[in-house]
Amino acid sequence: MIVDWTDEFDRWLTRAEEEGGHLLAVTVALLQALADLPARPTEESATFKRVRQARRHELWRVAHPFDPDVAVRIICWFPADDHVVLALIGFDKKTIGDVFYASAAARGEALVDAWLRQNGGAR
Repeated sequence: MIVDWTDEFDRWLTRAEEEGGHLLAVTVALLQALADLPARPTEESATFKRVRQARRHELWRVAHPFDPDVAVRIICWFPADDHVVLALIGFDKKTIGDVFYASAAARGEALVDAWLRQNGGAR
């Protein structure tokens, strides 16, 4: 899988790299899970689930098993079977809870729209 990400995600990843430790290790593991996908998911799993609040674009969240210290989530979009664009910043759900998914869907869809405009509507 080819993994690409937005500037917004890059800023979040830079902060995670600066913090280091467990947050960074979990984030790197999730990015590796994306890179290891043979194609876009067709079924939900413990790691990959659809963001149900998204209406215009099929967004997915990437998550890890329960960890008492962090709850990293990455919201992503697959423009093609072999390409994933991280459509939103990653976040630590442990500090903000499930309420974030509603705004994550709206922000993610706006980032997908921006990506489509920048790439000539390629999908």
